[in-house]
This record gives sequence, structure tokens and C-alpha cells, in this order.
Amino acid sequence: MHLPVMDSPLFVIAAFVIFILTAIGVVLILWIAMPFSMFGVKGHLKKIAEEQEKTNRLLEALVESSRAQAVRPDEKKEPGQ
Repeated sequence: MHLPVMDSPLFVIAAFVIFILTAIGVVLILWIAMPFSMFGVKGHLKKIAEEQEKTNRLLEALVESSRAQAVRPDEKKEPGQ
């Protein structure tokens, strides 16, 4: 079944306008929602930064303890002693 209305340029323009209006609506909704999502992420980023600082402190303590336990070249025993 062929509809002659679908061949008219007016139909194509109307479809294009509907597409543009829908795209603008989606972008507008996302633009309005973005600040609320950023405020929600802010707390999580703060927690991640605190955990990273804690991990860095633990790694520094681990490196220092391994350096303290490492055998220094002047403290090595000679073979046969």
C-alpha cells in the first residue's frame, strides 16, 4: 500500500522537525538533571580521595618497614663465618 503523502516534501520536513524537537527535549532534560548528578558524585569523590590518602600512608609505612628489615651491604656476613 503506497501513500502519496509520504512522497511530499512536507512530510519529510515534518519528520525532521519532530526529530529535532525530540532531540532538543532530551538534551534539555539531561541539562537540567546534570547538576543534581554532579552533587551526588561529589560525596563519592571525597570518599575515594580519603581512601587513596589512607592507602598511600599504608604503602609508605610498608616501604619504610621493608627498608628497615632489609639487610644492608655492610651488614652482610662473609661466607664461612
